[in-house]
Amino acid sequence: MEHLTERQRKALETREKLLNKSLELFGTYGFEHVSIEQITKACAVSKGTFYTHFPSKYDVILEKFKQFDSFYDTVEKNIDPTLPAIKKILIIYEEQMRYLLHVVGKDVLRTVYTAAMTTHVKQDHYLISSERKIFQIINRYIEEGFASGEFRQDLTIEEMKSMVQRCMRANVYDWLIHNETFDLVNEMRLFTAVMLEGLKHKKGAV
Repeated sequence: MEHLTERQRKALETREKLLNKSLELFGTYGFEHVSIEQITKACAVSKGTFYTHFPSKYDVILEKFKQFDSFYDTVEKNIDPTLPAIKKILIIYEEQMRYLLHVVGKDVLRTVYTAAMTTHVKQDHYLISSERKIFQIINRYIEEGFASGEFRQDLTIEEMKSMVQRCMRANVYDWLIHNETFDLVNEMRLFTAVMLEGLKHKKGAV
């Protein structure tokens, strides 16, 4: 690892402090009700320091979510490339739900989903961005399944990608609005499996 100067080390510590304190305040008061001034006061830094690290409140959310998505690189490497596309999708979604449940947690995810629905976001939210690692992986599996004839041919690849992505977001949203009896992993497995079954090519189908 490249050796950091004392100044660089302190800058990274400040960035991490701003990130964590912002998420803490968002979780307590709601994304729309927390100002940058509140964040900087809580961290004992200036507004200029905040803007040095993050262009906006939304970019704090974006940064954390990108950290989450780096997890999927590791998951993908452990999936057998010879498996059918549907099986690959189910595996990575199941691992994703376990990660959200045991590592990320509801509080952070609620903040992410709340931020997506505010007027502060002037661009497509990262939740639906094609740049997300999880979607890049899933889209590749869908393209493989379409090319091999595993998936039905009366829908376009783009339509299938949209459906599979929507399935993931719907499952997470249901988890956030239900109480603790909602089994995130099992509900995802059932819901996604049924949806993917509908995308399969059926013998004799035109």
